Amino acid sequence: MAEIFVSYKTEDRERVRHLVDALRAAGFDTWWDQDIPPGGGWRETIARQLDSAKLCIVAWSVASAGEGGRFVREEAERAAGRGAYLGVLIDAVMPPFGFAEWQAIDLSAWLGKKSDPLVDHFTHAVRARLANEPAPPRPAAPARRSRRIPGWGVAAAAGASLLLLGGLAAWQMWPTAAPGPASAVSATAFVNDQIDDAQCAWLQISSVTPAGERGEWVALAGIAAAPEALQTSVMRRAIAQSVPLAELDVAEVANSPPETCAEIELLREFRWQGRSRLTIVPPRGQLQRTRFGWSGRFEFETDFARLPARVALLGLDSVGGVEVLVPDLHAFRREHAPLRANGSVAAYEGYFFDDNQGALNVGLILMTATGTIDPALIDSVGDRSDRDFLDQLDRTATEQGWQFELALVRCGFESGERRQC
Repeated sequence: MAEIFVSYKTEDRERVRHLVDALRAAGFDTWWDQDIPPGGGWRETIARQLDSAKLCIVAWSVASAGEGGRFVREEAERAAGRGAYLGVLIDAVMPPFGFAEWQAIDLSAWLGKKSDPLVDHFTHAVRARLANEPAPPRPAAPARRSRRIPGWGVAAAAGASLLLLGGLAAWQMWPTAAPGPASAVSATAFVNDQIDDAQCAWLQISSVTPAGERGEWVALAGIAAAPEALQTSVMRRAIAQSVPLAELDVAEVANSPPETCAEIELLREFRWQGRSRLTIVPPRGQLQRTRFGWSGRFEFETDFARLPARVALLGLDSVGGVEVLVPDLHAFRREHAPLRANGSVAAYEGYFFDDNQGALNVGLILMTATGTIDPALIDSVGDRSDRDFLDQLDRTATEQGWQFELALVRCGFESGERRQC
């Protein structure tokens, strides 16, 4: 029998294959359901392997942590009952009820590259767990002074387009100071305060990992005008104030072009603070050359059960600014079949096209409101900054309970360079 059993949802097979390969490359005797021989008893084989493995690694994703992940949860519960459970996040999700108290290894930022430091961290953590030793701290982000962080995927309102399939929606689309006494402020609270004050940035903490005596390792996700400058500034302030911030990782923070700063500054005042309701599923394919320019494919998912009655989908880029793509997402769902569905969670496929416009950083924005959403007012965000318009914007957003959640398509174009998905 194998040393390690890997539990996952069928929809995640290709991503989990990278995880299995990494375990085997590290020398672990690993089993998953693709090892069942032809004609083998499916249920009996899985139960036998699960119960005999020293460790059951459970891959938590949007699919496995949702309503359709019943079998994964059963396998996790069966392993946890004998102390053999280890959770791994392959999406930025919260594990299901009953498993949140166990710390999970966060691999949501891993794209399957063997050279990624997250792979070594993962295999070392597995080895430590098998030996009943403390898990190693998550590695700090490597220094990247010699290269610029690539930009995010792009579609432009003028000349570029994004197509939502399953129907159609078109988007023409700091001085250093000696550390003083230990601070009473936690690293997470400190970082949250810093990113709230950052200009031309839309950021959130994506993960927090204990780093022993050094404090906490905090990773950010989102968009900022200068991610590495932000990293340096926050770390220096943390040192000056003796905040236990071991490292601030900005590897998943995209460069924000200056053309989008006005929109970001206005919309983030009303940003959604709860659990994510919009997820971009990162595509794995190559960019394609078409008659519309360079094109890339992506998928997005949302849980409609968690959305209010009024919800729209917006786009953001450096050429078109903010634009309403889908004024009524519930109506869009009724009219167009999704790419796939799991209960109230539906996924749609999209494409974006550069059209040689030099547009930067396409973002999808989920907008919810208690009142009627006015597309013309939304499309004007960033175009006007006079007192009357800003007063109207603030008044309407407050009265109608506007809330915005940003998601980024993580492939595309920046400064004439093509970024593979």
